[in-house]
Formats: sequence, C-alpha cells, structure tokens
Amino acid sequence: MLRRLGPLVLVAVLALAPAASAGHGKKKTVKLAPKGATTLALSAGAASALQSLGIAAAPLKPARAGDDGLRFPITAGKLDAKTYAGQIKHAGGISLTRDSTRVDLRNFIVNVDEAPDLTARVGSARVSILDLDLSGAEISKSGRRLTIAGVKATLTKTAADALNAAFGTEAFSEGLEIGTATVSGRAAKRR
Repeated sequence: MLRRLGPLVLVAVLALAPAASAGHGKKKTVKLAPKGATTLALSAGAASALQSLGIAAAPLKPARAGDDGLRFPITAGKLDAKTYAGQIKHAGGISLTRDSTRVDLRNFIVNVDEAPDLTARVGSARVSILDLDLSGAEISKSGRRLTIAGVKATLTKTAADALNAAFGTEAFSEGLEIGTATVSGRAAKRR
C-alpha cells in the first residue's frame, strides 16, 4: 500500500524539510506539533448498523463531533522523512454504549508502516481496532501543514470479535467499512 503512495508521500514529507531534524548520516524525521486533528467521517453503513443495534457513539473529551465527523486532536507524531513510517498520537476517543454496556476506545495511535492501522487503549490494553487503506489517499501541503485525506478505515478482526462479545451480537465483522479518515497535522518548528 505504501509503495503506491511512495512518490507523493516523499514529496509531501520532504517539502517539510525545514522542520525535519538535520544531521549527516542520521535518519531524518518530521515531528508533528500538538496541533491539528484526525477526523473520522463514519460511513452511512456504519452509522446505520450502530443505530439498528441501538448502540450510541459519543466522543470522549477532548474529541468532539462535528458536521465533518468525529475529530480527535493530535498530541504528537514522528514520521520518517523518506519512508513516511511512524506514528501519530491522539487525545480523547469514542464511547460505544447500549443499555448498561459501555466500551471506551481512547488515545488513538495511527501507525504508518507495512500494515497501517489505528490502535486504541481499551481498558488497560492497546488494541488494533482499524485497518487503514492509504491507496486512495490524497496528500497536500501548505507551509508546515500536512493533510492526508481519503484514508479508508475498516474494522479489524480483533475489534469485531470484541464488539460482538461486548454487545451480544454477530453484526460486526472484519473488514466492515467504518468510514474515511483525514489527518491534518502541523510540523513542529525546529529548535
């Protein structure tokens, strides 16, 4: 997946070179400032499935809901300037509730590697909840701002199994399209 995006990602990340750490022979990285957010626009199918199951989804502060979807603030990030591998950390999360059953998914981390995914803190464990498809992503850059739009998010098997067990259903399945994510971050200033 990342290979298809390689040239575009490399151009976008290298354009942020003033914010990249310098040094001969050292790996160059782009550090993200604690500004910006990742927004997840739920697919109509995911929203309909939750509604039909009577499951309410609500943001956990400082995340918030808006017209464009659920917005999760970026707290930090570090990406390799050549390969774009790295992590983007977030605050807040989402709560899924039906009757007395509540599942809180917090402190998301977007992992950009050979198998991009989004993990969440669930209780005391960190769990991969979404697989991320970057093949149709669009990248744009303006100053120190980097935006990656059109990232498709689908449910992992682990998350589907856990949600089915928690809510007593078989409605969740691996590969269920959850929505589309847009990451809008800002490179930190060099010190």
